Amino acid sequence: MLDTSAVIAGLAPGMLRADQVTVPEVLEEARDLCSKLKLETAVLAGKVRVVEPSKKSLERVREKVVHSGDTVSDTDVKLLALALDLAEKNAEIVTDDYAIQNLATLLNLPYRRFSMPGIKEVLRWEAVCPACGSKFPPTATICLICGSELKRQARR
Repeated sequence: MLDTSAVIAGLAPGMLRADQVTVPEVLEEARDLCSKLKLETAVLAGKVRVVEPSKKSLERVREKVVHSGDTVSDTDVKLLALALDLAEKNAEIVTDDYAIQNLATLLNLPYRRFSMPGIKEVLRWEAVCPACGSKFPPTATICLICGSELKRQARR
């Protein structure tokens, strides 16, 4: 499973012996010419397959995102969902994205970092009012007690 962050960091898709799979949006996220060429060449050579995840896995990942409060893109959600679909084949996500690593851990999906250090602990997020200290679910934006704008922080 290839994430854009690994390709941008220098991973050469198609050079690994493992079956490599990604979602279409990863090809779109690779904007710099070098990364885009590496990915497109690997896809054209049949070294990387582009696959859509199932709706069931997409829903499961979206639920986990809401529960954890992680901030991820639609591409990240699709990549994690595809990893769920391929879990029985021991799919491993190659990513330097900490939010993907966090969610992969919560979903019991293996991942491998490429160039950055991996996460040190699994985080769940919450929204906290800087004025009165009230805590809310991670999707909340305004304090229901005092009306202040909430800040996102890791739950301890």
